[in-house]
Amino acid sequence: MNRLLTMLIPTVVLFTRGAVAGVDLSQSTVSSDLGTVPAGAVVTVNVVLKNSGDTASEGTDVRVRFPYNGFLVRIDELPELKRDDNDREVTAVVNIPAGGEYRFSYDLLASRKEAQHTLSSDIEVRNFLADARLDTEFSIKISNAPSTAGVVIGGLRFHPAAFWLLGWMVFGGLFFVWMQSRLQWVREHPKSSVLPSDVRQFPAFGLVALIMVPLAFLMVGAGLAWRDLQTLTSWKEAQATILDRREVIKTESRKEAGKPRQTSTTRTPEFALKYQASEREVISSGFDTGTSLHIGGQVMGKAAMDEWVPGKTIPCWYDPADPSNVVVRRGFGGAYIFFLIPLPILWFGLRQLRKVSKAVSQLDELESAVG
Repeated sequence: MNRLLTMLIPTVVLFTRGAVAGVDLSQSTVSSDLGTVPAGAVVTVNVVLKNSGDTASEGTDVRVRFPYNGFLVRIDELPELKRDDNDREVTAVVNIPAGGEYRFSYDLLASRKEAQHTLSSDIEVRNFLADARLDTEFSIKISNAPSTAGVVIGGLRFHPAAFWLLGWMVFGGLFFVWMQSRLQWVREHPKSSVLPSDVRQFPAFGLVALIMVPLAFLMVGAGLAWRDLQTLTSWKEAQATILDRREVIKTESRKEAGKPRQTSTTRTPEFALKYQASEREVISSGFDTGTSLHIGGQVMGKAAMDEWVPGKTIPCWYDPADPSNVVVRRGFGGAYIFFLIPLPILWFGLRQLRKVSKAVSQLDELESAVG
């Protein structure tokens, strides 16, 4: 019996060692140099592939997938590197010694349009011969980019648009009070019966809304037009190298009574660019100012996605006040057609306002004639 145990114990030990021996990638780590990444900023991802087993991991396949809400702008220290921009991934083959590790890093650019979203990329490591694998994901929150526009009051920064909004609200309030008093005077006038009924019955709030709401739309259009004008007149031109590209796909679905659900999809390209601005290198993302009409803009965007591949050099234009604000398509887009829609409403409101002014003048003339 003792002799049998003596023969079995070494066999069990050898079997146990064989079970735990081999390639073990479970102790690998992925970390970043930032806790959160501001929109439009670059974060470095550090990857340590650790082989805790007692067998070298030869011919290990590494696959890094590009992020959806950002761009892959640099990846180093990987041999036999292959990049597939259509599938948005990078593949390589590395060797990891037993009990050793292999380190590499890559940089991700958070899109300027994806604040409050998540920047993430998938990392897959495979050793098919040793049947070892590692699937992990790097993820980091995209925070709002620090703003340099506006005025700082009491430690708070107020964007110029806030002052325009405040002025519009104050003007609208004063306009309502003034219109309410004029209409009330017209209605209570002893000779108001000689006036048209629509002048006496039209509410002050409705008249103010007919004028102020279209004006708000036109103010937004004026702000966009000013930005587009600046890209043509004061923005600086530079030569940019395309580092990565992505297509932003947005689907909107709406349901109307008695009709089938309608779905519309828009596709907008966005490019990660590297260029010189004011004697410093800038890495940022952009395409146009956002005023392209979807019908024609999607056609131009698809042509740009097909033609502008990573590594290609193209002209770009950046804002001297904020060099990270960059476009590769500039000028006025077709979206200004939509800002013509409120014009008939504004015309009707001004027409009603003219009727009220005419009614006041008519009553004043009647009072003067009686006097």
